[in-house]
Amino acid sequence: MSHKCKNLLIRCMDFRLNDEVEKWTKESDIFEGGFDIVSIAGASKILAGENSAAIENFLGNVDVSVNLHHAEKIVIFHHSDCGAYAKEYKFDSVEEEKKKQIEDMEKSKMIILEKFPTVEIVLVWGVLEDEEGKKVKFEIV
Repeated sequence: MSHKCKNLLIRCMDFRLNDEVEKWTKESDIFEGGFDIVSIAGASKILAGENSAAIENFLGNVDVSVNLHHAEKIVIFHHSDCGAYAKEYKFDSVEEEKKKQIEDMEKSKMIILEKFPTVEIVLVWGVLEDEEGKKVKFEIV
């Protein structure tokens, strides 16, 4: 197979983010060389969990991107007002939510690097500046 991309975007499936994420991926040099997408509720939250079957399934998608499409960089994108996190946690502030999600992203990063030690991993947090997700502020953490 000759088709390749340089990046993998792991993002939350939240439909509110679609327009802003599309705009961000086009405007950011992070995604130069193309990208695959893994879109799942809570983004990489599942890797920080304890469901081994779900973790293996998730890592199987990463494996396809890294070993078949030759992705060299993985961008993990989480966001504020995430329903997958709200289902499990009660946050008193956006800062508290951000802290928990970054903790999970860091754990996910370590799990991915154990299996794919040559990839670069970039963690990105997005703040929804309105409830509809029409404006998102992206921040590399």
